[in-house]
Amino acid sequence: MKRNRYFGFTIIEMLIVVAIIGILLSVLYPALSASRKRAKKTNELNLIRETGKAWIMHSGMHQDRLLKGYVSTDVQAYDELAWAFQDESLVSPAPEYTSSDPNDAGPWPWRLLSYMDYHWRTLLFYDDLEWDDKEEYVIEHAEQIATEPAFGYNGFYLGGWWEIDNHSGKPWAMFSDVTLSDDRQLNVVAASYSQIKKTNKQIVFCSTFLAQEGTYDVLQEGTAGTHLAIPSIFARVTKWEPLPSRRLQVNTSSYAPLGRFNGIPAICFADGSTKNVEVETLIDQSLWIPQAQQVGDIPASEFSHTQ
Repeated sequence: MKRNRYFGFTIIEMLIVVAIIGILLSVLYPALSASRKRAKKTNELNLIRETGKAWIMHSGMHQDRLLKGYVSTDVQAYDELAWAFQDESLVSPAPEYTSSDPNDAGPWPWRLLSYMDYHWRTLLFYDDLEWDDKEEYVIEHAEQIATEPAFGYNGFYLGGWWEIDNHSGKPWAMFSDVTLSDDRQLNVVAASYSQIKKTNKQIVFCSTFLAQEGTYDVLQEGTAGTHLAIPSIFARVTKWEPLPSRRLQVNTSSYAPLGRFNGIPAICFADGSTKNVEVETLIDQSLWIPQAQQVGDIPASEFSHTQ
């Protein structure tokens, strides 16, 4: 009589196989995770490069004038400025310029997107968006695109933050008349591309976020950005400073560098070049302020001014 013979794995063999798979996964997962982060970081650099190219194109199309960092509703009304969406409808606050309406045209994105073929997803790549490209959806989210782009613009020193001066009643750029530690008066706002002396060392865009006071570790990949970027020392006030292990100390609510994916911020310079830069590098004031210079014994890297 033939006996039925059964083939299969014993419990011990199954446990050994599971253990081997677990070991392989523990070895492979960090490598796969690191590769995934490198790919995302490369994509971020490509996107900030495209944004920088649009910024340079804007200057070329405006007789060397730089894109303004921020334009208040009052300044837009004073100069009758208006920008349009892709369907040619006007970006708020035009045409009424009502202060209660969102100033979506104030930050830089909607004033630059026409030079980017309206590829707004370039600026919100960090967000897993569920809405599509239909114009009505884009207009509905215009404020998010305007105020939470992935890359902050060094707009206080390039182009300037524009408001109406209370004394003259005319448009005026913040920091266009500041006092240095040796009591000299200086305009530290670059209005034209030709005023940037070292384009390969002038920060234009930096990945940033709107930070509250506190200590930050590496943030989640989907952290919202913000439309402005500022140096560590802003009008003689230390806003943020690096800590060990790629942490960040924020001393007061402000725009701060954000290192998505690996703790290292992405930077675009005025010549269009891009790179990932450790936060410690960004405390060099001369990277941010075109008019940074040595004042007495204070080097340009520690340059500051009054507000």
